[in-house]
Amino acid sequence: MSEIFIKYFSADNLRLAWERMIRSNGKDVKDFFGMEVYATNLDKNLEKLSELILNGYYQPQRPFKYYEPKASKTQRTKTVLCIEDALVYQAIADRIAAQNYRILTENNSFVFGSVLHPEVEKGLELLNEDDPDFYFFEYYIPLYNRFLNSVNNEIENTAIRHKLETDITGFFDCIPHSRLLLTLHQFGLEPEMLDFLADCLNIWSGTRESITAGVGIPQGPAASFFLANLFLYDLDHLILMEGYTYYRYMDDIRIYEETEEKLTEALVLIDNFLKSRALSLNAKKTNTELIGENRESMKYDLIRTASGKEYLVYERNSEGKLYFSDEHSDHEQQTKFIIKSIDDKELVGFCKKEIEEVEVILLDKFKLLGKADFNSGDFLKDDKFNKQIISLAYRWRNANSILSAQMKGKPNDKMVPIWLFCLEHYYWKANHFCWNLNLYGPNQEISNAIQQLMPKFRIYEWVRFQMLSNMANGQIFDASQLKKLFRDASEEKSPLVRMGYYMILLKQLKPAQQLYASLKKAIRDDSEPYIKNRLAMIGGNENSDNIKYWFGL
Repeated sequence: MSEIFIKYFSADNLRLAWERMIRSNGKDVKDFFGMEVYATNLDKNLEKLSELILNGYYQPQRPFKYYEPKASKTQRTKTVLCIEDALVYQAIADRIAAQNYRILTENNSFVFGSVLHPEVEKGLELLNEDDPDFYFFEYYIPLYNRFLNSVNNEIENTAIRHKLETDITGFFDCIPHSRLLLTLHQFGLEPEMLDFLADCLNIWSGTRESITAGVGIPQGPAASFFLANLFLYDLDHLILMEGYTYYRYMDDIRIYEETEEKLTEALVLIDNFLKSRALSLNAKKTNTELIGENRESMKYDLIRTASGKEYLVYERNSEGKLYFSDEHSDHEQQTKFIIKSIDDKELVGFCKKEIEEVEVILLDKFKLLGKADFNSGDFLKDDKFNKQIISLAYRWRNANSILSAQMKGKPNDKMVPIWLFCLEHYYWKANHFCWNLNLYGPNQEISNAIQQLMPKFRIYEWVRFQMLSNMANGQIFDASQLKKLFRDASEEKSPLVRMGYYMILLKQLKPAQQLYASLKKAIRDDSEPYIKNRLAMIGGNENSDNIKYWFGL
């Protein structure tokens, strides 16, 4: 039993990793089935995992992976680590972060992505506190707004005439393990742990089809965002010592200077640094620009509502008051950023105003939608609107969700064609527009439109999964349609899309139907274990224990 391994993988270390992991962002990259299993007897399960690692029997597992599209039409690989691997990965990150907290937070005035939470420095001491704050990172919305505010302040500075915007090509997928491990050694990771982590990263690397040994870290887990920031720590130091005006949010880099010559020097410096570490700048996203007289037009909008407030969704506290907070967060960290409490009448009024403001903008913008003279190509060239649409969709969804909970109305049917258009043309944000369409409940128009769109996105499994999730959550199918869905699932090569079909069928079929028996067998025999695990969480028309038994779990 290695003394070094005990420092990382004692039961207490794994308990801290558990608390951090369950609070991390990213519902789409969590092993919820594994989390449920572990939670049934958490202390015992953590002790077993600790013993497994310390006795040398732990082996990392090949994770479930899927592809998520980007606006560039390429795709990123997302990784879902099994519960044991997720805890191991987070435990390693926890110790490195606690040991190096003060060094790593020195750059917080200009590095904003995945910033460590102040409580991280306490390490295992957190487990002894009465009301511990276990979050690994600070809440992302205030951080991103600080990033945009810093950029906007530079634009306002009349001495600044030139700006550089760039990012790194395939950042997570291209990080070389050799250079990453060398960086981690500089931050105190012992040789024994470097070998252990290298083995894990190799198993977790690559795409669904193949491992890319020695290259890439899994995109999704919080620990990966931490390691990616560590990998760029030397770049931050280099730029800082050269005196450039520099801001970074993960691999999104902005530099502002008085002369084009200084900006070019900075670009070459960054490019050479990355090339020496087997990375490269994204040429299509590398842009140097003269800041003109109309500086106001070059500023970035903060994440705000029309009323100037951040965060929109409400929640009711023990006193019955309502609070605005962020929507679709995976945890309750946003409650640290409560803005104000209001009564029900004020809440309804606020939401109606939000909906009206968004609909005035969108109904005017889309007034020609469906008519012969509407040109979607010209429409989509409006960069300012392209940046605005997600924020508008978010505000509309939140306000309508609140009104629905308050039984104060239903969504405007005139918005359905707009959300369907956005689903089709801003497909890399398909989840947002499917969430909006979900608010309409069972709707044949929406169901028909989504089924017609499905073939268009045959190469984008994540988009089709979002569409199927929408249908699973609200649409109604007759027996003939359900049979077709089952046959489509049987022929589908993407495990993510198959899971989407199965979700619909589990929710729509009744146990007495013959097709239900066929569905159980198809899921039990599926080649992808992740599908069985995820669907066991749904339960269909039977209880969870029965579902697990049927699927061989």
